[in-house]
Amino acid sequence: MANDVTTLISQAWRYQREGRATAAVAEYERILKQDANDIDALYGMGLAQRDDHQNAKATEYFQRALELVESAAAARRPVSSGEERIANNTPEDDRYMMLSRMIKQRLTELGSAK
Repeated sequence: MANDVTTLISQAWRYQREGRATAAVAEYERILKQDANDIDALYGMGLAQRDDHQNAKATEYFQRALELVESAAAARRPVSSGEERIANNTPEDDRYMMLSRMIKQRLTELGSAK
């Protein structure tokens, strides 16, 4: 299934590069039917909706992706440290930190900063 999702995401990104937002949305919908919490698909869907001038929908997808990223990052923090950092310097921590920044930037661009 992971390979299938990777293929679908690749196809959706291809559609977006080609300026075919509606086709990208359809691909992301297929992914999200399999896993409603797929962060990459939620982020991509936000981009596709934005490109299709559906800013309210884009905002919803970006906010959902951000919630999942922040939740995943928080779950990775050491419980006893009390530090307010996302990253523990692993590739997964770095990924969450970058996704958080990118999503917040998209929300700011849409005028919906959280």
